[in-house]
Amino acid sequence: MAFIVDASVAIAWFVKGQATEYTNALLHRAVRERVHVPALWHSEFANALLVLAHRRKLAPERLGGIFDEIDALELLTDSEPPSARELAELSRGFSLSAYDAVYLELARRLRIPIAARDGPLTKAAPRAGIPLA
Repeated sequence: MAFIVDASVAIAWFVKGQATEYTNALLHRAVRERVHVPALWHSEFANALLVLAHRRKLAPERLGGIFDEIDALELLTDSEPPSARELAELSRGFSLSAYDAVYLELARRLRIPIAARDGPLTKAAPRAGIPLA
């Protein structure tokens, strides 16, 4: 079954200190199932890796290989971003950042589960009728 992955889950696929049984299971699924991401995901993912490298929690020379591996997963990037108004409404309605609201909006529109580690998003998804992957 297809699912949406947030950046925190994908980061855990490459940073052992952040991996859990949940994120490892999702990586195994990502190899054989369709994985969707909002366009924002690419910025979040790259930024998180760069911050980890800057803080010396990830060797900078690993970045290229990580980008190759994530590209090999062929994530499906959404091409229909929500309006700022819609994001603000979702953010206020579910006590989310606008960034997390992007994931919630995509899951609602595609009617597929979200794979997330973010506390507010994992609490909001079920309230919005979105299952967690």
